[in-house]
Amino acid sequence: MGARYEQEPTVASQAHKDQNEKASAVVNSPASDDTVDSNTQQGQTSRRTGSIITIFGAAIANLSDGYQNALTSSTNVIFAHLLGRKVYTTGIQTRISNALLVGAVIGILVFGFLADKFSRKGGMLVTSGLVVVGSLMATLTFQVEGGATAMLWFLTVARGAAGVGVGGEYPTSAAAALESSNEFFDSERGPIQVVISTLMATCGSPLCTFIYLMALIGSNDNLLVAFHAMYSIAIFLPLFVIFVRWRMQDGKLFERNNFRHRKFPWILFFKTYWRRIIGTSAAYFLYDFINIPNATMSGEIIDSLVPGKSIRTVALWQLYLALMPVPGVLLGAYLVNRIGRRWTGILGVTLGYTVLGFIIGGLYDRLTSQSIPAFVVLYGLLQAFGHMGPGATIGLISAEAFPTGVRGVGYGIAAGFGKAGSAVGTQIFTPLKVAAGPESTFYLAAGVGILTSVIYYFLPEGQNTDLGEMDEDFEKLVAGDSRE
Repeated sequence: MGARYEQEPTVASQAHKDQNEKASAVVNSPASDDTVDSNTQQGQTSRRTGSIITIFGAAIANLSDGYQNALTSSTNVIFAHLLGRKVYTTGIQTRISNALLVGAVIGILVFGFLADKFSRKGGMLVTSGLVVVGSLMATLTFQVEGGATAMLWFLTVARGAAGVGVGGEYPTSAAAALESSNEFFDSERGPIQVVISTLMATCGSPLCTFIYLMALIGSNDNLLVAFHAMYSIAIFLPLFVIFVRWRMQDGKLFERNNFRHRKFPWILFFKTYWRRIIGTSAAYFLYDFINIPNATMSGEIIDSLVPGKSIRTVALWQLYLALMPVPGVLLGAYLVNRIGRRWTGILGVTLGYTVLGFIIGGLYDRLTSQSIPAFVVLYGLLQAFGHMGPGATIGLISAEAFPTGVRGVGYGIAAGFGKAGSAVGTQIFTPLKVAAGPESTFYLAAGVGILTSVIYYFLPEGQNTDLGEMDEDFEKLVAGDSRE
């Protein structure tokens, strides 16, 4: 009976066998292969679209951040004219400028870790929301009761809140954009990163100044209208970013290499990458130590040089200065894949801050007394070369220096030191200008430029770095460390 049963399967089992054979035939048929290929292609297209959305969202977010940084210069001019220097003192000006920077340091460090631990997308949505809140608070500054002191403290808090969002954008956006561009545009990831980060942030400055100038023209130089126009646009930019980012997705590199369900390897991270941490942090600190105070003081310097202190004329010169760095960044984006990240940085900082810094410092009195246009041209070239060099490359180098699982933290530490450099520079440059004259700030920038060039020489060159291989090497270290 047993042998007969094995040789004569039941009708049900025969039917099941026939179904399996048909299914196998379908799977192995050419039509089935076409279906699989079609699904794969659709998946690739979907991921490619998601990567483009991520890159586009990062670009607009950096435009918003650049706009936030540029608000400081025009805000200083507005309050100096409305309140006078006896009320809007150098100390208060420095405090409001540093509020954004201190907030940025907090945002960089906190969201750098959260982006590595949990999600790039979630972190970026929160940072954009904080920029909206801080900008909205700033528009209410003149409605604050209690006099100038209360009003200026309220503005300080508002700028600090926006600063946390601006700072949080640096590590989250840089990591997400680099990983998305690496997935589909690997050979051009360097230029793409420069364009969506440095170029867009740089364009935020002329956009802010243009809105400021148009508001002055449309309101017959009404500074209150200009203030509210600038800060209102500062609300809508991050709101648009939030709308775009609802559809973004984390990249494949992050999905494969994150610490959502694992303990973050702090000791291994510092033990493995301490040289890169020190190098990128030092370069970032020195660049922002020079760049941010120079950009912040540009409006004040021009305001002191323009005869009659015409608000509109000052704004026109500010707009020119804000536009000058843009071609510098474009040149930097071109050079990073031609001569490399390091040499692009060295070339820019040497020609810009070192050479032109000494020239402007040495000829400052003659330039400002005899030819303001010549001074502004040289000042603009200094900013252009600075943005071509470390401006275009320091963020890219810092992002490529670390593997995906710790990229947010590594980049965040470097950028945090950069913002600390901005705060220290702001504290030093303004009193130095008062004590030793404006030309002294250019001499200081030139000296710091020399030191920056030396540090840049020892930074890692990431042009030919395979980010996937770097991740695999780090994962092996993590696996070995967990077994010990």
